[in-house]
Order: sequence, then structure tokens, then C-alpha cells
Amino acid sequence: MQEGAPKQTRRRMAPEDRREAILDAALELFKQRGWDAVTIADVLAAAEISKGGFYHHFAAKEDLLTGLVTRMTAQALEATEAARVPATGNALDRLNAFLTETQRWTADNIEDLRGFTEIFAQPSNNVLYRRIGDAEAAAVMPMLTQMIADGVSEGVFDAADPPLVAEIMLCLSQGRQAMLADALGHAAAGDLDGGANALDRRMRAEGAALDRLLGLPEGSVRLSNPQEFKRMLAGLTQNAV
Repeated sequence: MQEGAPKQTRRRMAPEDRREAILDAALELFKQRGWDAVTIADVLAAAEISKGGFYHHFAAKEDLLTGLVTRMTAQALEATEAARVPATGNALDRLNAFLTETQRWTADNIEDLRGFTEIFAQPSNNVLYRRIGDAEAAAVMPMLTQMIADGVSEGVFDAADPPLVAEIMLCLSQGRQAMLADALGHAAAGDLDGGANALDRRMRAEGAALDRLLGLPEGSVRLSNPQEFKRMLAGLTQNAV
């Protein structure tokens, strides 16, 4: 350091506030530059955090991904719970309200996911994609299991093992990577309708599988939502709807 140059200052804050500041800085950088282009050093500089402060909370850059997805999933669940709890009708109505609100929340907050488009769009990033799925599953599994168990108690669902059915549902969602890459490819080329249709075909097939898992008539679980899929893909690729 040159003589007389100002020393770099670090912010003093409580550990949890520091962790949130790191995640906030990382999210903004990922949105601006994309996942691949951002380094830990970039995050440290943006958050005004020392290396020691960073490694107290995160062991590697990939842990930032887990932290961000966990935080966003918690925010999504808070919003979807607000829609699900007052939903009228039986357990199926509440499940469909939860699924619809989840899709709407994702489309509304797609800007925060744009920094991870490379992960979604490249099947070779399967390890990072799995991290995203695991973080989401850890947060969603308890609520989903309870919804299925409630449906069994009401006589609406026919599922012998609600936790297993919830696990299968989450596994289906984690298996969308290749399809999502294909849909994003269409959207990036300006074919938003083609991308949304590709996504909708997959979601219709998942809905049919869930109907059978839950012992429901065909078409009961509503996963098809082409307009929200189109809005989501437009946000991820920054194309106009």
C-alpha cells in the first residue's frame, strides 16, 4: 500500500447481519454478471467483508447458491402460505392454490433468479442444479408432506405414505433440468411460445403422474400454467412477453 493511501474499512455487524449482507451482495453480482463470472473476491469487495468474515459463514462459492436458494424458497413459502391457508374447499383445492401461487411468485421474482440462468440452461451444470433442488426440497418437504397427510385425513387423497409421495413430487421437480434448458433455448432465440409450450408439456405430464400418486381423477392436480411459464422464461432471458 502506498504511503498516505487510505486503509480499506470493513463494516462491523452482527454475524447474522453479516451473512445477509454477503448474500445480498452476491445476489446483486450474480444478477449483473451471471454465476460463472463472479468470484468470492468480488463478493468480499461488494459486501465490504473480510475473508474471515466470509468463511465464517460459507466454505465456498457454491454455498452462496445454497444460501440464496434457501432464502428465496423461504420467501416464496411465506407468500404461498398466505394464499393457501385461506383457500376455500378441500385439501386438493389448497394444494392447487399452493402450486399456482408458487408459479406466480416465481414469475414475479424472476429477476433474482436471472443470475443463475447458466445453471438452468446448461445440463452440464448438474451438480449446481442439484444444489438448488436440494435447498428447495429441504424447505418445502415439511409443508408438502403435511398437505398430503391432511388430504389423506380428509379422504381426498389416497396415499399410503405421505412423506414418500412428497419426496416423489420433489424428485419430479428436480428432474426438469434438460427440459428447462430446452425451454430456455427456445426463449433465448425469441420463441417464447415454443419455450412455454415445452415447459407446459412437462408440467402436464407431472400433473398426470401426481393424480395417480394421490389417487385422484385425471386433471385434478393443476400444474399447467402457460402464461406464467412464458412470463418466467421472458424474465430469465430478458425477452419481452
